[in-house]
Amino acid sequence: MSTVVTIRRFLSAAFALLLLAPPAPAKDKVKITGVGVGFPVAGRDEGVAKFGAWAPVFVSFELLGEVSEPAELLIEAPDADEIGTTLAVPVDLTGLAPGTKVFAPDRGALGYVRPAGSSAEVTVTVRTAKGALLSEPFRLRLRPREALAYVVLAVGGRPAGFELPKPSTGGEVGPLRNGRIDLGHVSTLAQLPDQWFGYDAADLVVLNTGTAAPEFLEQLFVSDAPADVRKRDALFEWVRRGGRLVVSVGANAALVARFKHLAPLLPYAVNAAGPTRTADAVALYWSAGSGGQTGIVSGALGARGGPPFPLANIVPQPGKPARVLIPPPGRSTDDPRPVAAQSAFGLGRVTVIGFDLDRAPFAEFAQRPEFWDWVLREGGANRASGGGDGKARPAGALSEEEDEAAVAIRQHNDTFDGVAVVSFGWIAVLIVLYILLIGPVEYFFLKRVLGRLELTWVTFPVIVLTVSAAAYFTADAIKGRELKVNKVDVVDIDPASNRVYGTTWFTVFSPRIDTYTVGVSPNDGWGADALAKGATVNWLGAPRGGRPGLVRRKYAIHSDGADVADGLENVPIQVWSTKAFSANWSDRLGASAVRSALVHPPGDPTKVIGTFAHDLPVPALTECVVFYAGQAYPLTGDVILRNEPVRVVLDQGTATNQWLQTKGQLDALLNRVQSYAERPGPKAGQRPAQQVAAFSGALPLWGVLFHEGALKNEEGVVPRNASLRRLDQSWRLTPDNRDEVIVVGRVAPVAGPAEDILTGPNAPAKAWLKGLPGAGERRPTPGTARQETWVRFYLPVR
Repeated sequence: MSTVVTIRRFLSAAFALLLLAPPAPAKDKVKITGVGVGFPVAGRDEGVAKFGAWAPVFVSFELLGEVSEPAELLIEAPDADEIGTTLAVPVDLTGLAPGTKVFAPDRGALGYVRPAGSSAEVTVTVRTAKGALLSEPFRLRLRPREALAYVVLAVGGRPAGFELPKPSTGGEVGPLRNGRIDLGHVSTLAQLPDQWFGYDAADLVVLNTGTAAPEFLEQLFVSDAPADVRKRDALFEWVRRGGRLVVSVGANAALVARFKHLAPLLPYAVNAAGPTRTADAVALYWSAGSGGQTGIVSGALGARGGPPFPLANIVPQPGKPARVLIPPPGRSTDDPRPVAAQSAFGLGRVTVIGFDLDRAPFAEFAQRPEFWDWVLREGGANRASGGGDGKARPAGALSEEEDEAAVAIRQHNDTFDGVAVVSFGWIAVLIVLYILLIGPVEYFFLKRVLGRLELTWVTFPVIVLTVSAAAYFTADAIKGRELKVNKVDVVDIDPASNRVYGTTWFTVFSPRIDTYTVGVSPNDGWGADALAKGATVNWLGAPRGGRPGLVRRKYAIHSDGADVADGLENVPIQVWSTKAFSANWSDRLGASAVRSALVHPPGDPTKVIGTFAHDLPVPALTECVVFYAGQAYPLTGDVILRNEPVRVVLDQGTATNQWLQTKGQLDALLNRVQSYAERPGPKAGQRPAQQVAAFSGALPLWGVLFHEGALKNEEGVVPRNASLRRLDQSWRLTPDNRDEVIVVGRVAPVAGPAEDILTGPNAPAKAWLKGLPGAGERRPTPGTARQETWVRFYLPVR
């Protein structure tokens, strides 16, 4: 008894000491004062970010004490499966005195996050490189936009009066097409992403040079300082991989003409000998729907004879194919000099406009909304910029109703041969039987048969263990014990930029509780470098709640300073569960990968003749189609053999009209699955699901590669490729694009042992599941795999 009293007295004294003792001295050396996610938006505290798209993270903090060792920002957020992710970004705080206020991007520390739900929580902490905390966690509730939102990012000068035409039916509740279009603005170099995927949420970037600070422009396009080079390379690489960029040049044309690093990007260069020209008015004609619109930009509010204003004197670049947009070909004007031109840059689209969109006289242009609408359509994505179905979206709501193409790919990869899917109906029946067994049945047996209810202490655990064992062995028999991987690749080969670009989607089925370190690298023969840098690996999934699960599982987004998100480390996958991933990679093109000699016959620029061949490590490409000047030309035999020259004779008289609309199988792609927000039945104009059952094997990706070109109606059709707009190259399929031929083919799907399939020649990209490329020897992948590959060639025509 005395021992108990002694213990009680000791605990009471200890408790009193805890209450009376002074608070422990603060150990935090850093206080986080603010966190911003996404592109800054004027008049809003929140930046613009989209579900599933990388967004920059801007951190501000104040030093409370000296930091004498390497530090880093730790950014935590859940993925689409509610599993936590972490990204560590180095930040140099040494030599800073207490009381110093720091904007992390000014110190080269710019983080990134991928919002995963309608209310995603992002946690930021400052810690030492060894893991010791330097700050309290800062939590931010993020409400990302849907993937279908159309985001315009202005860089440099703020757009002058950014408006769009109001709908003829009225009822618009948001400032830009019922809030379907958002505008961000970045005016300092520190706010620009230093990784190409930092622009992931932007559908169109508009670089305004009229009111931009000259120092900002010179840092971005002249400076060779390492930090400035990273910013410039990130922007250029984003364009190469399918980004859309508009550059407006007017008053500062003389300055822009000296930007040595900008010139290769532009379709038309600023004439260095005479960079500017002046005019009191400029007549504009631009396409709009099935017709066109005209307007006069003038210093006198639309009338001629106003004060002169500067325009850029843009001229063709030798050897660089480009098309003039304003004035359009064949239209007679008083001044035939080009005002707007466009060309490809890798997979991207670059448009230059020879007057400023961020200052007068465009600020007073009466038809400014209509012209901005043209900029969004002609410089970005045509139908997507139209606001989709025109309906207002509830604040904070996320859906996939305009992203069915991505959903189809994800669901296709989530279907594994030999792995049965037990319906919810059967699961519900078994749950009811289990409840009956451990409830009324057990009670009746113990009460009426044995007459001893106390035996429930024995029978209850026996029933639970027996049912659990039966469930395990049943699932083991149905699901199997074999690792499985389904993988789809799209490969774009561009000899003009000497680059190959790859997009990879793959899903892993794990037969046991395990962790996977996931990476992707170009395969031998598909690129010049076996371990090329620049791959980005992401989780893939449908929008969820955006909160980490009750079990605090986490995995790390790999970063080594220069390369961020080039792999995922220790991703947990539960037994008999799947996890979906995507990757984007690029490499230099091998010297003999593509050989083409395509020319226009003398005096006839409407035709193409010549030969081409490829040396990719696949025996044959099937279902091959050639696209030229907006027309399709199915190849004879539909097959291209490796190293076998293909004779090409393209005459518009032999073209197949509307091939994408009639043969592109877009209905088959979109009707394969229901999206996360279930849609009852097929849409108007689409075939019923039972009529497309023949396409249940290989995935038809024509509707991804040329989505807007595959839409059947001229107007009113809502795009269904919200998160895959980067891959849509429909904008190249115009009648006046006579500088290139696009060849598309599919590699026959293969299946078999996983290691052979994932590293064999039919796989453009190697999937690493137990290590990262360059970090050590590849560990073989057990199990089985399925591989599907689509290839696009962009062949120049002389």
